[in-house]
Amino acid sequence: MAKTSFSAYAGAASENLLSRRWGGKTAIAEPAVSGYHFIRFSGLPNDLNNYIPSGIGGEAVDILSAACLSVTPPGGTLSKVEFTGLGGVKFATPGQLDMGNSVSIKFLEFSGLPILQIMHGWVKMMRDYRTGIASSETSGTLYKKSNYAATLFYWTTTPNVTEVEYAACYDGVFPLKDPQDLFSSDVETVGRIDTEIEFNVDYAWHEPWVNSKCEGYAQEVSAYASGIVNEYGSNY
Repeated sequence: MAKTSFSAYAGAASENLLSRRWGGKTAIAEPAVSGYHFIRFSGLPNDLNNYIPSGIGGEAVDILSAACLSVTPPGGTLSKVEFTGLGGVKFATPGQLDMGNSVSIKFLEFSGLPILQIMHGWVKMMRDYRTGIASSETSGTLYKKSNYAATLFYWTTTPNVTEVEYAACYDGVFPLKDPQDLFSSDVETVGRIDTEIEFNVDYAWHEPWVNSKCEGYAQEVSAYASGIVNEYGSNY
């Protein structure tokens, strides 16, 4: 999490009850902003490389991370159980928790269609669209989730990209769409191709170890940025 004193926020809040204005050099409460988000797949299926071009397979994790435009994480809704007392007075207790079990990610597609190749190959590996069965190449003789699912880390940061604000780990992840239908074309329309994929989620984790893992990834991203600034000119 971003290293901020919540006791300081409490003091600032009482001073801004009227204005809701959090500006000035002495402001201690920095409003959160969106747009600084990152993803990292961990444990992509070993056999996925057999279903996508060799030039993409070894770089699949980095391609998916770099092409991520937006993420819609799963949320939850807690229902309530209502009771009626004397005179029609009502009260309630917590009921069923309905947690979302999918995460939606929008990717920017590139020439060569690496996002299509990865998602098409992943779906084909799980269910061949000609036979309707899982591939016999999926890790030998055993059909089990560890052979076709992955883990996904998602985190948001402050604009310095090193302070993690929100962190999540999604387990049991696999795509729910082969995006062939997104490649329609019209001679009168020229534009970019965004590929939005919904992924299944079995478990969502938000424990401290998730934050620590994402902080490590965030440091790697920051190092990449520093390298670009310091070493880009050496290519000329």
